Amino acid sequence: MLSVGKSISGRLRGHMVGYHRSVLLEEAIKALHVKKGEWYLDCTLGDGGHTLEILKQGGKVIGMDVDPQALKRAKERLCDLGYFEDQGLRLVQGNFRDLENIISQTESGDQKFASVKSNLAGAIFDLGVSSLQLESPERGFSFGMMGPLDMRMDPTLAVRALDLLNSLSRKELYEIFNQLGEEKYSWRLANALVLAREVKPFTNTLELSKAVEKVVGGKREKIHPATRVFQALRMTVNDELGALKEGLDKVRNEIKKDGYIVVISFHSLEDRIVKNTFREWQFAGFGEVLTKKPIVPTEKEVVDNPRSRSAKMRVFKRS
Repeated sequence: MLSVGKSISGRLRGHMVGYHRSVLLEEAIKALHVKKGEWYLDCTLGDGGHTLEILKQGGKVIGMDVDPQALKRAKERLCDLGYFEDQGLRLVQGNFRDLENIISQTESGDQKFASVKSNLAGAIFDLGVSSLQLESPERGFSFGMMGPLDMRMDPTLAVRALDLLNSLSRKELYEIFNQLGEEKYSWRLANALVLAREVKPFTNTLELSKAVEKVVGGKREKIHPATRVFQALRMTVNDELGALKEGLDKVRNEIKKDGYIVVISFHSLEDRIVKNTFREWQFAGFGEVLTKKPIVPTEKEVVDNPRSRSAKMRVFKRS
């Protein structure tokens, strides 16, 4: 399946764009126990880092992502390396909470994929935001660059971050910042932002970032003061915790006996959902939790890629 080298345009594109670094890549692929000819789900395709490694080891992949830009980049990257959508690769735009429909459509859409459902040997989730999303001002994920307060991973979603920020009550904003952002100044921030929007509604990322700084001061700890507010709004816009709960429940039923489910999370609430879900599965007899404690990046990986510092990986084996 692998072609002899990239095309010149492919090499240039790969060099110029710079793809997202998959966190805990080696550990995740090892945990999947990839077998040649078996099917795997990459539930958060991103730039295709995990999918690429699975394909290199002879596995087959259904890769999905809610972000059409991510899907396009991943397809270009994989094509440049000689991996095309044929018998061993299928790329689909969609949320992993719709996993059953995605698999069903894959099987019914092409006879080559007719036996996917009965042969799924593993699944991987790499949660959070990719480097591309953070570094694209027009997406509105970054507090450090001017852009619209959007934050939608799926551009077809109806509600943007600015819609929430300009319409929710003080109490609702407080709950979002407190629960999803784990922000200790949640009430002060909610109150200040409501007062500020009465003068002028929020429209862009830097307006919000500066408003947060005004309330809580300059840089604190190792993160920007607006980090938690942006995180909370993003998680709300995309219903990330709800999607994770639904996606995990559905993926468990899709993976065959002795298959593996690997989840990399970057938020304490995400990790708690994964930990508790895996424990419940084990208690119910669906398999075994292989990570009593989560696997975390090495010191070297954190130095090389600071965004990996909060990553935690958990693994479950179906029985």
